Amino acid sequence: MQQGAGKRKFTKELYNLFFISPDKLNPTDTIKTERSETAFVQYRGKTIRNITVRVLKPFGPTLYDTTQVAATWIETTGNKLHNTSRKNHLRKLLRINEGDDVDPYNLADNERLIRELSYIKDAYFRVVPVLGSQTLVDLQLWVKDQFSWGANMKLGSLTSTDFEIYNRNLYGLGHEFSNSFEFDSNKDQKYGYTGRYKIRNIRKSYIDATFTYQNTYEKSVIQIDLDRSFATYNTKYAGGFTLSQTMRSDEIQKDDPIINEIPLDFNYGNIWFGRSYKIKSGKQFARRKLYITGRISGREFFERPEVGPTLNQFFHNNILYLASLSLSQIQYYKSNLIYNFGRTEDIPYGSLAQLTMGYEDREYSYRRYLGFDFQKAVYLQKSRTYFFNRVALGGYFNSERFEQGVLLGQTKFFSRIRNLGSLRLRNFADLQYTLGIRRFPEEFISLITDTGIRGFSKEDVTGTQKLVLNLETVAFTPYTLGGFRFAFYSFADMGFIGSNKKNILKEKFYYGVGFGIRLRNENLVFKTIQLRLAFYPKAPSDFNQFEYQLSGEERPKFNNFRVSQPEVIPFE
Repeated sequence: MQQGAGKRKFTKELYNLFFISPDKLNPTDTIKTERSETAFVQYRGKTIRNITVRVLKPFGPTLYDTTQVAATWIETTGNKLHNTSRKNHLRKLLRINEGDDVDPYNLADNERLIRELSYIKDAYFRVVPVLGSQTLVDLQLWVKDQFSWGANMKLGSLTSTDFEIYNRNLYGLGHEFSNSFEFDSNKDQKYGYTGRYKIRNIRKSYIDATFTYQNTYEKSVIQIDLDRSFATYNTKYAGGFTLSQTMRSDEIQKDDPIINEIPLDFNYGNIWFGRSYKIKSGKQFARRKLYITGRISGREFFERPEVGPTLNQFFHNNILYLASLSLSQIQYYKSNLIYNFGRTEDIPYGSLAQLTMGYEDREYSYRRYLGFDFQKAVYLQKSRTYFFNRVALGGYFNSERFEQGVLLGQTKFFSRIRNLGSLRLRNFADLQYTLGIRRFPEEFISLITDTGIRGFSKEDVTGTQKLVLNLETVAFTPYTLGGFRFAFYSFADMGFIGSNKKNILKEKFYYGVGFGIRLRNENLVFKTIQLRLAFYPKAPSDFNQFEYQLSGEERPKFNNFRVSQPEVIPFE
């Protein structure tokens, strides 16, 4: 095949692009797993003289071999079309300055901050000692861009389609602009559009602004968001603001625990603010902080189902006041081949304890809220395995009783990487239990959410209690196609769901098994392409036991211990 393709220049270019020999790439090489700050410890206390930024284009050079060049005319054209990240923009995102002393934890924090950007493939700091000085160092930030343009298409049937085109790094300034177009000939409103524009780090305030406009057959939304997060250990202040108007919607927010047939019209407003305080820790690189945060949010309906003091309480107008006290201790390991296909991944471990209290002024009543959430993750260096655990309990107290409560319990796990010939295998498990306590009569949970059985779409399988176990094995391969790396996976999802009146193990039981393939090009901002085949032996009689799906999936994320606005523990 290679000989035939090499006879003409065009076919040779295509072959080089789409069929790259495994021995020319090492996509399944694993980097050394180590604490994020380890590389900087030897420079601790030295003074930073200069900070420089070096940006590599998406195609060609890598952070580990900058001499590589774009191999094909397609890659060369891609580099020309790409909005290269501006060095000044990246410098302004950093929370370190020339003249600062080297703090290994702070350097690791800032390195991770750049890696988390949606248009960056990878990033790292290189510390260079200044010749002739015992106290000065230069700091180099090396960044590998992703191709900033992306597109998605979803073909539901011959009569419906969704198409999205977006840019994650417009002008090289980190601005994001997405446009989604929908068509469905079976709906009254056949055409739909959703536009979203995000401005990052306004005037070096570390405030991001997002503007959203949506007009589809499902709903009409206008929304503005402002957000400043507790991004690093040294961030003292954070906050946010949201204002939106929603029309013709069948839900208040995604995965609402309620089925509603009457279109909803409502306004929503939210504002929060927080302050953090550093606390000494006995561990060398552990960073402990205390957070105090407050939030006010409100929702006012203009169109909704009929309501009364005890009728459709989910749709009552309300204003919610919340305050949280949080204690967090976070550290990070660096590794790869976990949720991504080779890029450096930051694995959080540590703990977070949150106490949330509040008051809700409702249309026909008022009540108080109390919630507690504890999360802890450990990375066992010897066995190179990771465990995350969470337990949370919260609910409201009115003048008569405790209501709308929820109890959550969760354990997540992933194993060390194992070699099987040229494959790299990793196992994942996620066990989650949810119990609703005196929820409103119209509320429910189901198995079709992200915390249920994947691909299961039976909407009337609902309850107020569920127990779900998700198992998955992923095999990362060394092969690439058009720069897209392959990973095969198999899974088994099983769940119990039903009333909260009896033992969950005696409730209805469903499960699904299957396998699939994922393709991802880490040089592109495209979503992971996923083909899944599934079988549901215990499916209801009116549900297809076999299911397949081709879709674009966002990269999974670790449960981190970052503090944000106070939240009511979700019933999901």
